[in-house]
Amino acid sequence: MDFLDDYPKLEAVQGHLGVRFADSLLAGEVLTPGSPLKPDPDWRFAERFRELVDSYLRIGGWRLDIDLGLRLARAVHETGAQRVRFSKLESLLLCAVRLYYHEQMRLATEEERCDIAVGTLRERLVHAGKPAAQLSPRALAPALRRLARHSLVQVPRGFEARDDELVVVTALVEKVLPPDRIQEIEQKIKAYMTPRGTERSTVSDPEVDAEGADEEESTG
Repeated sequence: MDFLDDYPKLEAVQGHLGVRFADSLLAGEVLTPGSPLKPDPDWRFAERFRELVDSYLRIGGWRLDIDLGLRLARAVHETGAQRVRFSKLESLLLCAVRLYYHEQMRLATEEERCDIAVGTLRERLVHAGKPAAQLSPRALAPALRRLARHSLVQVPRGFEARDDELVVVTALVEKVLPPDRIQEIEQKIKAYMTPRGTERSTVSDPEVDAEGADEEESTG
């Protein structure tokens, strides 16, 4: 399906919805189907006109990445222009919530949502060896908000990283850190507990490279 040929054939409402959907993806949004009672119209459009949206995105060097198993859709740049550099604490938190997500999914409960209280997350990191003094709300809040900006977690408006606040871990963490890397992620968490706290890690989106504390890559 070619965008320039097939887009004019859509009904006006469908065409408007398609462009809005594609623009949302280009803005960095990760789309999901929504709830059974309130399905997301953008997701329904993606399922029906997947090739058309992909053709539109490819004009600018992007492509549509839709995972029906994890039930998420996003735009991915063909040359890796989405490369993101995370701090050591941000990378540590990413690995920690990924392991927690893995644990919750193994429970095979009917609850699709995976959330963790900030206090519980802090306790898990302290238990793993991170000094509690380095995990204050003032430190955790901006780090978790940054993960949220990349749709890896969701935090409430006005998030301050209080112990009782909930962080929702999204399915995207399974996409960027797949299950076959769980053992590697566990080792990375141990590496992050070293005193070298000033290094930064380069994380590439869509394939997060949580290489941790002592390596950097170009962000181009």
